Amino acid sequence: AFQGEFGAHPLREWLLRRSVGDPGKRASMQSVAQVVMEQGLNPGKQRWALRTHLVQFVCLVNELGPVYDVLEKNNLSIGTLNRIIRRCSHEQPSDEWPRLTSDGSFVSRFLVRNCDSYLPRKRPSPEGEANEDPVRECPLREPLHATLNHTQLSARAPRWVWDPEIYRTKRWENANIVGDILGREKDLGRFKTFTQGQPHVSMVTPRWRRQDLNEWDHTPRDAMEYRPGVVWVNSEVWAAPAGKDTGWHYDYDSHVILFQVKGSRRFRVQEPQSGALEWEPLEEPFKQPIDYGTRWAKARSDVGERTYDTRPGSVMRVPNGWPHKVEYRERSIGFRVASWTQCQALSMWLGQRLCLLTTRLGAPRLCFDDEGYREHGRYIALERGEAAVGV
Repeated sequence: AFQGEFGAHPLREWLLRRSVGDPGKRASMQSVAQVVMEQGLNPGKQRWALRTHLVQFVCLVNELGPVYDVLEKNNLSIGTLNRIIRRCSHEQPSDEWPRLTSDGSFVSRFLVRNCDSYLPRKRPSPEGEANEDPVRECPLREPLHATLNHTQLSARAPRWVWDPEIYRTKRWENANIVGDILGREKDLGRFKTFTQGQPHVSMVTPRWRRQDLNEWDHTPRDAMEYRPGVVWVNSEVWAAPAGKDTGWHYDYDSHVILFQVKGSRRFRVQEPQSGALEWEPLEEPFKQPIDYGTRWAKARSDVGERTYDTRPGSVMRVPNGWPHKVEYRERSIGFRVASWTQCQALSMWLGQRLCLLTTRLGAPRLCFDDEGYREHGRYIALERGEAAVGV
């Protein structure tokens, strides 16, 4: 977290030493590091920089509206993106907050539906639609649980995400780990299971998942990372003892596949807008930036709940935005592999910027991952032109 002029800060080495090891402690130390950095910056300059970024990111979203049909196909050229960025980089803050486009259909499809990946089953399917491999289907219309043999698994994913023989060492016997697996993007990109039909795989961690970046480190120029025909892949390991419970939540990611390696987990799933959950508002999302697109809830009832029990060889998919909780029935090891296309990556990154900047600056809230849009149907009002979008 300490970069540039803070590279020689006297607390740097102590914080880094303290952050090595336990992931929870590392996250705590990163929060301390952020506080130290912010206290070292001129508050006026910091606010001016963040307000400038908000103006430019709102401009960037507005400029993507007219070319959304191309972006939706993940074919927005670098040249077009560069011209948009150059125009928006000249925008400067004024006394008024920037206004987001009034095109509710675009805002809903791009930011709320995350490039049309949310609730696709509630829209008519093309006639004669065929699907030879539901594990690769995207967008997914229903939760999917399948148990595959080794031949089927080896054709769909690298061995390290599904083979229990790899995890019989003492290191894994008592493992309690939740964390990203870095440096395996090329390996994952060899399988069509994760590439969503894109020809190239990025070797770079998506910026919205990077905890080493402060908000002022994100600039419109970073949008150039999201090139046409590229997919970003991220893998996480989940190893925990019996009794772990994730709690009810939904995730914003559009294409996620879960592999059960050892043990067993129970997935309890509700349909979106079921009314069975009481959602917890997130008033200050800038304090939990890595959770962008994740919302948490408590159960009111179990009416309509679906239950899936996984075991070694199981593959599980929960569609974008479907509330679920995971219970560890015994000591388990599993992997989560997510991927994003050009359109989905820009949606995640820009949506995160609008939400974190508006809430941090006290501007009218632009958080399109809020449960009000997902769980209470505000996206429908946007698409019908019945609700204002912009500030």
